[in-house]
Amino acid sequence: MQLSTEAISKVVGIKVLKRNGNTEDFSRDKLVRSLKLAGVPDPDLVISALDLRGTVSSSELSDKVQLIMLNMVTDDLKWHDAARNYLLWSVYKQVWGKDVVKAINEGRVKFEDAYREGFKAWFRTGLELRIWDSEMSAWYAQHIDELAKYLDPSRDLLLTYNGVRTLMSRYLLKRLDGSFFEVPQYLWMRTAMGVAYAELRYGGDPITWTRRFYDLMSQLRFMPNSPTLYNAMTRLGQLSACFVVPIDDCLSRESDTNREDPECNFGIMDALRLAALIFQSGGGVGYNFGKLRPEGDIVRSTTGIASGPLSFMKLFDTLVDTIKQGGKRRGAQMGMLFWWHPDIEKFITSKSGELKDIQLQNFNISVTIDDYFMQKALKGEDIYLINPRECPCLYKTWGEEFVKCYEGCVEAIKAGKVRIWRRVNAKELWDKIVKSAWDSGDPGLWNRDLANYINNEKLPGEVINATNPCSEESLYDFESCNLGSINLVKYVHEGRIDWDSLARDVQLAVRFLDDVIDVNKLPHERLRKRVLETRRIGLGANGLADTLIALGLRYDSPQALAVSNELASFIARMAVRASIELAKEKGVYPAYKHSDWAEGVLPWTKHRERLEKFSSTIDKEAVDEYMKTLDVGYNDPKVRAIIDGSTAVLKGYRALDSDLSIDVSTVGIRNGSIMSIAPEGSRSLIAGVNSSIEPLFAIAYIRNLSIGKLIEYNYTALRLLMQTKTLDESTRRFVEEYGILPRDHPLADLLRTAHEIHWKWHVYMQVTWARWNDSGVSKTINMPSDTPMEDVEQAYRLAWLLNAFGITVYRDKSKSVQVIYTGVKGAEAKPTIEVKEVKVETKPKVETKVSYTSLSALKDKLVRIKSNGGESIEEEMQEELGETDDPYCKTGSCG
Repeated sequence: MQLSTEAISKVVGIKVLKRNGNTEDFSRDKLVRSLKLAGVPDPDLVISALDLRGTVSSSELSDKVQLIMLNMVTDDLKWHDAARNYLLWSVYKQVWGKDVVKAINEGRVKFEDAYREGFKAWFRTGLELRIWDSEMSAWYAQHIDELAKYLDPSRDLLLTYNGVRTLMSRYLLKRLDGSFFEVPQYLWMRTAMGVAYAELRYGGDPITWTRRFYDLMSQLRFMPNSPTLYNAMTRLGQLSACFVVPIDDCLSRESDTNREDPECNFGIMDALRLAALIFQSGGGVGYNFGKLRPEGDIVRSTTGIASGPLSFMKLFDTLVDTIKQGGKRRGAQMGMLFWWHPDIEKFITSKSGELKDIQLQNFNISVTIDDYFMQKALKGEDIYLINPRECPCLYKTWGEEFVKCYEGCVEAIKAGKVRIWRRVNAKELWDKIVKSAWDSGDPGLWNRDLANYINNEKLPGEVINATNPCSEESLYDFESCNLGSINLVKYVHEGRIDWDSLARDVQLAVRFLDDVIDVNKLPHERLRKRVLETRRIGLGANGLADTLIALGLRYDSPQALAVSNELASFIARMAVRASIELAKEKGVYPAYKHSDWAEGVLPWTKHRERLEKFSSTIDKEAVDEYMKTLDVGYNDPKVRAIIDGSTAVLKGYRALDSDLSIDVSTVGIRNGSIMSIAPEGSRSLIAGVNSSIEPLFAIAYIRNLSIGKLIEYNYTALRLLMQTKTLDESTRRFVEEYGILPRDHPLADLLRTAHEIHWKWHVYMQVTWARWNDSGVSKTINMPSDTPMEDVEQAYRLAWLLNAFGITVYRDKSKSVQVIYTGVKGAEAKPTIEVKEVKVETKPKVETKVSYTSLSALKDKLVRIKSNGGESIEEEMQEELGETDDPYCKTGSCG
């Protein structure tokens, strides 16, 4: 296609402001060359659609070009690849310099040679900027040439456009002037080098393990948590994502007024300072504020009045507004309070009603429940709210010991020895929790009894009282965990699971996470001591939705549950086997002798026993229904074919329960806890898959790029729609209006989205993964906006009953500002969706046809994104998905 006179005139007289501050005339030929090198199907179309005036910065020009290409993706996936390539080359130019890129383009230098030579320059730059850990860099200096040869530049093309964007926004290292000096393969190699260095202390060869770790990550088969990617091999060197920091009922252990207080080991200001250091290094923090005396209680040192836990939570909330995680993103926090605390009702409503979207916006909050409270609530019995200052045994015990403590405190209240704060009905308190969760998504629930029961670490005299920010890690005070996830879809081949490859990679991932512990530079001695004591790791999964789609299984089906159960059990068993083998090689974790592992107990046997001996006595019908649903899935011939071979592989590795139980009690185990299902966020974007064990959030949604808004398709869904040639014009229009497929579409069931799935299937999927987990499962139970409050109550109750550790619900539009709305009309009424437990029916409204195959149609689409029906998207949408946000990450800092 030849450019029109009008199109040519649009680019005449345009100036481009370069990064160095200089300006130059816009060159159409130069841009066309770049577009052709990126593989753009029609460079002239891009230039024709450009709207340039006056002087534009080079970055703005680049973003405009990318936005045009991304809006063409639904016509041909080559546009996506071209946009990704174009973005990658913008990084290459910053890292290697325009002269090198020009030499590559002119054929004077091979791309692979430039990539590998650049790796050596990358290492030198890190030395000059004093970024590298001095000990590691001194050792690796003699191996840089060898590692450079091992780099595979073609693996950059495994990334999606969003994957590259995410790496650029948060992960790739920069020079002091803000320009990149790291490309994706250098990032993977740096991470591998920094972690593999741990092998030296055990007589191993870091280069061998660097290569293996590099292959695992660069092929996107495994993704460690963000701080590991941020900080591996750097001087900062803090690699953990999850922390729990205790808060005792005093200002500081160091203050004169608190030094003689036996209950003051780590005060409010001590915790605040440590939290700041953790946020600075990229981690997130969970706290239980339940030790703090209630509002209105006496302060012994001053005879003044206590302000209560909520006032101090506001202090921590302000801290996060000030300090970003690792300077990259807003910090994440979890605030918890025990159900028996006198301020519990204020806590429950602290983020709902008039306070919704106003207070504690940097906190997830959860009520710490236990089985005693739940049984009281089910029976509608009264409970007492008790001051922790007067009954400290309440937070020092769990299970039967807690019940003895609590009932003893109640007797003391009745005898007049302890002040009565309030007597409330447990069912009424439960109803308040449910109402607030329905109203705003907060609070969630976390079962302290289950967490302590399932946890195999067992530190004498200590109790797990809190979780990390997204609740996938139930942690002791000062405990930390580093996380990593296996990308499940990488093991799907021709409709089956490659169990052999999955087994090998699980073992390698466990070794990687264990090595992280040895090289990790934690910001406080108490953290370091506790981490080395328990050696907790958190191996999880990513891309479950992509896996089920690749296998042809709808998410809300017995078959999907059965395959998920098989995957979870296989990964858990292989991870325990890997940790046993590491114990042979490197020794057991120090606290092993106190653990349930030493007795040969496997965490999943405790899950099973609890269902049989406790949950079934509460509601046998609900437990049986879940188990029968799993059985239905396993009895399907298609499922049997998919999972065929898993048991044989486990047997070959001696990873069946009988062998694991014997070996873990005689040989020992390297890591106190092993499995954790995290919400992923950034990691899922990098891996190019859907988040964690969640379903598709939407087929299309609004993403807010730095240069403008984009109707973005879920890449997995789009690829399947285009492969099956089922994205016709009316379907495309419908999807972009509402974010879902029409009910009569042939892929509507397979590509069902989160709000089309009944809450019971969400809970079933969460508890299926929890069955094989020893730390926690982070999952959002999504619900449509018209969900009745009774559904939230039933979901919370079922999650407790089926051993879900904790639960968070999110009813669509229950916040005035939410992370994402689906489709252009996301803030308006969607087509009527009748959500049933098994079957979902959608009755579409009017469908309008549109074509984007011409320049005029592309322009129309761009205009429609900016304005819809005379109202701007900014007015219609209260907040869109940010440039590198994952729709499932409520805090904006998951993964």
